[in-house]
Amino acid sequence: MSRSTIKLWELYFLREILKVFFLFLFGFFFLYAVIDYSVHMQDFLKDKKLQIADLFLYYGYQFIKRANLLLPLALLISTIKVLTSFSTHREFMALQVAGLSFKKLMRPFFFVALLCTSFNFLSMEFFLPNSLNHLDKFYYEHLKHPRGEKKAGAARSLALKNNSKLIYQSYDSSRETFFDCIWLKSSGEIWKMKYLDAKQNPAAGRYVDHLVRTPQGFFEKKESFETHAFPEIVREDSYGRRGHIPLENRSLTELFRMGFREKCASYMKMELLTQFYYKCTMPFLSLLAVIAAAPFCIRNTRGSSLFFLYAVALFGYIALFTLMDAAMILGENRLAYPAVAILLPFALSSLPFLWNFWRKA
Repeated sequence: MSRSTIKLWELYFLREILKVFFLFLFGFFFLYAVIDYSVHMQDFLKDKKLQIADLFLYYGYQFIKRANLLLPLALLISTIKVLTSFSTHREFMALQVAGLSFKKLMRPFFFVALLCTSFNFLSMEFFLPNSLNHLDKFYYEHLKHPRGEKKAGAARSLALKNNSKLIYQSYDSSRETFFDCIWLKSSGEIWKMKYLDAKQNPAAGRYVDHLVRTPQGFFEKKESFETHAFPEIVREDSYGRRGHIPLENRSLTELFRMGFREKCASYMKMELLTQFYYKCTMPFLSLLAVIAAAPFCIRNTRGSSLFFLYAVALFGYIALFTLMDAAMILGENRLAYPAVAILLPFALSSLPFLWNFWRKA
């Protein structure tokens, strides 16, 4: 087989892969966008400040946020579709008879998988942090509860340099003020306050309750203040701006620097390392999708059940994501070391498929 012929089959494979890949990728995201718009349609229509350009930007950031899920899924479906079609029509077998090995025939699939992996790595570093921060701001400014209240996000935490922890509900960047704060000064002392003004030096709280642990192990209110200064909470540069950024909104290099080079509390270090290992591992899901699906697709015959193949592939994909989410919970809660909690389940899930692919090759 000549070199030009090899280029022709590679281009043919690549064209078929990309055609199905982009069809499913944008089809999945369009379905997600329609559902999301139907949920938030009232908020979008009532908000007079919201422009069409803001909606396009919002869904563009949503695509980046969901890319780590959508890209491997679209590649998994396109791999099954293209390979089963080639196998059914004996195209794959004809190329193998002509002298092309299974590994060589899989090169176009791995090329697309490497592109998806590279995009997700670049996204984790450059695109995803800005997208998540923009979406958090968009949710707070434009999306409301049915009763008209601002949507309240989950409680957020900020580790301080003195190894204490600040938990708060929301943050006003213009006034550098935290709302509904709990300062965990130590295991036996808690300060609860309605507002914490981080702009002042020292920081000042309003409507403050001081709780201490009793010998019986319960917390009871010792004293209350309308205003109270907290010299232990030292104001830092960009204190508030950094404080309201969740760990999942941070880039890979920032997580690496904070987790390996900066000193922080043990619980904070575990959360940082868990996020870091998770973001380093999940982009490889695109490569795993091709490795896992390819051998089973080549075995397909005219009498095989494609529905069963698609069902098992989708179930396995969802199960792996669920497993990795559970691994994150273990790592963040210090039930397992982050590297073990994240890398071990992914490796154990990948090894059978790697062995099967290598045996087929």
